[in-house]
Amino acid sequence: MKTSQITSIFLLITTLCFSQRNEVEVKNLSLNSDLDHFAARQVGDVVYYSHNLTTKRGRPIKDKYSGFVYTMYTAKPNSNGELIDSKPIDKTELGQFNMSAATFSKDGKFMYFTTNHSGKGTNKLKGITTYNLLIQRAEYEEGKGWTNFTALPFCDPNNNFAHPALSPDGRTLYFIADIRGTKGKSDLYKVSVSSEHENYGEIIKLNETINSSRTEIFPFVSADNKLYFSSDRRGGKGGLDIYSYDLNSVDEQQVPVSLEEPINSKGDDFSFFLNDDSTTGYLSSRRLKGEGGDDLYYFFNF
Repeated sequence: MKTSQITSIFLLITTLCFSQRNEVEVKNLSLNSDLDHFAARQVGDVVYYSHNLTTKRGRPIKDKYSGFVYTMYTAKPNSNGELIDSKPIDKTELGQFNMSAATFSKDGKFMYFTTNHSGKGTNKLKGITTYNLLIQRAEYEEGKGWTNFTALPFCDPNNNFAHPALSPDGRTLYFIADIRGTKGKSDLYKVSVSSEHENYGEIIKLNETINSSRTEIFPFVSADNKLYFSSDRRGGKGGLDIYSYDLNSVDEQQVPVSLEEPINSKGDDFSFFLNDDSTTGYLSSRRLKGEGGDDLYYFFNF
């Protein structure tokens, strides 16, 4: 066979392979409305997500600082990623306390979530006293729901601690904070976690390549130990963008990589979650053609 014929066949095969390659697709979920839906996390056959706490008439509730109050919902994902049979989670502690942006142990027994301190602390950005954010842990008990709510011991009321994310093995908790030494408005940190989820190590700030002089929020660690987070650092596609960073890499020159469209958009994109199949997941966004608030999107062919 002539060289020119071999080359033509190779080019044809290559063209076919590229033309058949699946592209990432992102779908706006039907449950979205002008209220906020964000921070979806799938545990087994249940998806947890954050949603406005509302009055009986469906109006969003605000606190005394005109900020929205959130709670956690559960839903069942169907084959198309849509979330059905949504309802607020069952919990033993009642009241209108803020509850959002959660992470879960693999067995679904422990939940870490973002809430507010019951006492006032200093808001360093605004120079006032306010109820800063903290991370609480809860335990699931059959027949009771979520119970044994406990604030993590390192959460100082004069600082904000939020957006917890457990590593795949459950031994490390990632989160954001604005403690002393923070480079931007908030940076990414981590602590070790005991197997019983009762004890925690020293706070460690992630490296200066990951943290920027801007804002880092909503960390997530995938099954293959890649860190995903959102940042409004320079060079993004617009607003908050989702970045990835390989925690297994020994490359000291590694820098976070901005995910391509349609995962990122010109709007705010955040709270990325990738299922263990490494091809499907959820993200939150305030992109064009959304429903007005924070919307949940399902993606596939990742």
